[in-house]
Amino acid sequence: MSSSVSRLVSSVCKKIIKPYSPTPISLGCHKLSYLDQMVGGIYIPLALFYPKLSNTWSNKPNNVVSQHLEKSLSKVLTNYYPFAGKLNDNISIDCNDNGVEFFITKINCPMSEIFNHPYFEKHNLVYPTEVINNQYTYEGSLAVFQLTHFNCGGIAISMCLSHKVGDGYTFGNFMNHWATIARNPLSSEIYPISPKFDGSFYFPPTKDEDSSNVSNNNIVPQREECVSKGFSISSSKLTALKARVINDSEVQNPSDTEVVSAFLYQRAMATKKLANSDSIRPSLLHQAVNLRPPLPKHTMGNICSLFSILTKEEKEMDLARVVSKLRKEKEEVKQKYKNAKIEELLPITLEQHRKANDLLVNNSSYDLYRFSSLITFPSYEVDFGWGKPEKVISPISTSNPPIKNMFVLMADKNRDGVNLTCSMKKQDMLAFERDEELLRFASPTS
Repeated sequence: MSSSVSRLVSSVCKKIIKPYSPTPISLGCHKLSYLDQMVGGIYIPLALFYPKLSNTWSNKPNNVVSQHLEKSLSKVLTNYYPFAGKLNDNISIDCNDNGVEFFITKINCPMSEIFNHPYFEKHNLVYPTEVINNQYTYEGSLAVFQLTHFNCGGIAISMCLSHKVGDGYTFGNFMNHWATIARNPLSSEIYPISPKFDGSFYFPPTKDEDSSNVSNNNIVPQREECVSKGFSISSSKLTALKARVINDSEVQNPSDTEVVSAFLYQRAMATKKLANSDSIRPSLLHQAVNLRPPLPKHTMGNICSLFSILTKEEKEMDLARVVSKLRKEKEEVKQKYKNAKIEELLPITLEQHRKANDLLVNNSSYDLYRFSSLITFPSYEVDFGWGKPEKVISPISTSNPPIKNMFVLMADKNRDGVNLTCSMKKQDMLAFERDEELLRFASPTS
């Protein structure tokens, strides 16, 4: 972060928030599942922007807003107790109620200045600096939060949660559960999903002495110097893309994730032809898959698998064809898990990872594009008591440095379009963001 950007921050206060109720002794040791062990120690960040608080809150002092969040955070940590614990190598989490870090900052600029920045450097101001700068090596709490006050009266709430504790689904449930408690502090309203951290029951961990070998072969990709940029696809443009798929393929009900992933993959390949040639660079698409169902919705942790498609020739780049391949692979994966016994879940998942890794190892010169979709998560419904967010920044935006060729998809505020963030090497991004076909359907968000 440049010094000119960091000078906008005028104050930083740090607190430790502990669970409202002590964690029972029976839950004092949370065993990591095999999939938890596979995931590197990266933090997943997300930021929610509230330009104007409701009338009830608009005139209240900053410390009242902070206390409101701190109290409700303490209560939700009782349910999500591993986040308040300490990681024990790559084996378990000591759920000792150490607490989580909560930062309060003030930024001397209006929120619009953050929104209108062409890339994401200024967005990092709303995140805890140490986590963002050391996202893969941070040794603080397993969840870190920041409340940012802007001089226009708006606020941002950011969260950085350790991937060791859970995936995007876990993140989404934590976030909405916290907001439910904050919105109804005196109510007995019960959040619809009561979390259970029982992933190790479905995906048994390795023996203690082997845990380091699992992490050394983890599924978090290596970092490279890249830039990130955001785009949006409106409801009408999304409908037009779906119509193109429906007219040209057997997939008559393409999902938002399938259509947008296929379109972005197609455009990324099209703007990166082989040197001195009109031929495309052979490419791979990796797509993460949530395994709830068939696993219970209340199961938290890393409960996901993945599938891949391979594209070698230009004729395979047709949008409808890519969507058809994505649908076929996804259905095959779902079928494998549908009637699987508990003891079969881990072997099936490891086989999916092995297949994806073999494709990459055997085709090391191919470009790899990673997609993660949060479209079904109601990020724009997160109301802590002062209204819904005006903007939500997706996790990839703040990776330091970002992951190359990574795309994160989120529903827009109206939940009928898609916001996306992508990261690429700078020269690839320059070509991608100027692609005429891309810009027919996607608009830069900054």
